[in-house]
Order: sequence, then structure tokens, then C-alpha cells
Amino acid sequence: MIKEIKFFTLLLLTSCFICACASSKVAKDESTDTNKAAVEVEKSSFEPFYVYEDFMSSKNHYAPSGWMGDVANLEFDQSCSQNVHSGKTCIKMRYNADGLKQWAGIYWQHPANNWGDQKGGYNISGATKLTFWAKGLNGYEIISEVKIGGISGSFADSDVAWLKGIKLTGSWKKYTINLSKSDLSSISGGFCIVFSKKDNPKGCTVFLDDIRYE
Repeated sequence: MIKEIKFFTLLLLTSCFICACASSKVAKDESTDTNKAAVEVEKSSFEPFYVYEDFMSSKNHYAPSGWMGDVANLEFDQSCSQNVHSGKTCIKMRYNADGLKQWAGIYWQHPANNWGDQKGGYNISGATKLTFWAKGLNGYEIISEVKIGGISGSFADSDVAWLKGIKLTGSWKKYTINLSKSDLSSISGGFCIVFSKKDNPKGCTVFLDDIRYE
């Protein structure tokens, strides 16, 4: 009789232990699911963060102040109303390939003219990509490089990402830089575009619109 009581007591304790483990696993799984859901909500709630929406738009961030290379050979119009992608205006850039340095470009910076020597930049954490629309005047133009981040100095950008050798067509097309694994906690160089004589021996005219982080 005593042996039977001990057996049933042992069986009961074993059952309780199994149930406790199962409950713990369920709670852990539910906690994990909740954390995953929170991350997904955070990503899905990210509002588009514009570098350029329209000329003088209140949604615009960064200033096209960081001119580089053969700056005298680069024409820049951010209020072009010719064949825009959306809204009322787009950006028109004309590169003349006659300069000595054989390349030219512009950095959109925060604050203006910030080359990493002053505090600035935006925390764009939550964005997973930068997108922009572009086309060429004739359809054979090449953007040598488009980049985000990459400014060094005492207040350096937290990361850098880019696309190179972008061959344009004569129609608007959307381009994307993947930022899903980038550290966007401090970005002063919000957008950078570069043209070179190597890629455009006779120069080029390019249109840009709807530059934004998503």
C-alpha cells in the first residue's frame, strides 16, 4: 500500500513538472511572438522621409549644398516643371564633361555644408530603403554613383550605402538602395549623386524626383 502511494505521488509530481514546462514554453513563445509583432509594427509605421518631394515642400529634408568636383560644369535646377514624375516640380541636372577633374556631384547635407565638422544629421532608423525616380533626356545617360551617408569627420555618418553605374532610360524609372541592414541612427549626408566623364563623355542631362526613405 505504501509503495502504491509513493508511486502515485511520484506520478503526480512528474505530471505537474511536465505541465509547468509546457506552460513556460507557451509563455515564452507568446512573448517571442509579441516582440516580433512589435518590430513589424515599428517598421510598418515608418512614414516616408523625403529628401525631395517638390520644390520648397515642407516635407523636404537636407540641403543640396555639398558641391564636389568640377562644380562649374554642373547645372542644377530643383524647380523644373518639365515632364515631372509627380507633383509640380522635379530636379534637373546637366553635367558638362569638359572640366579638369572629369567628375562632378552634389551631397544633400544636414545642416547645409556639413562635412562632418559639426553636429547634425537625422535619425532615420526604421527605414529599410531609399528610393528615387530618375530618367535621362535622351535615354543613354549614366549616373556614376548614388549614395547615402559616408560623410566622415568628427561627426561622421553612422553608415554608408550606394548604387553605381545606373543606366537611365528616357522614361521615369524607380531605383532603390537597400538599407535593411544599415545603421541609420545619424545620417548627415542624406543623398549624393555623382556624374563622370568616363561614363558620360559628352555630358548628360538627368531628371530626379521623389527622393525618399521608406
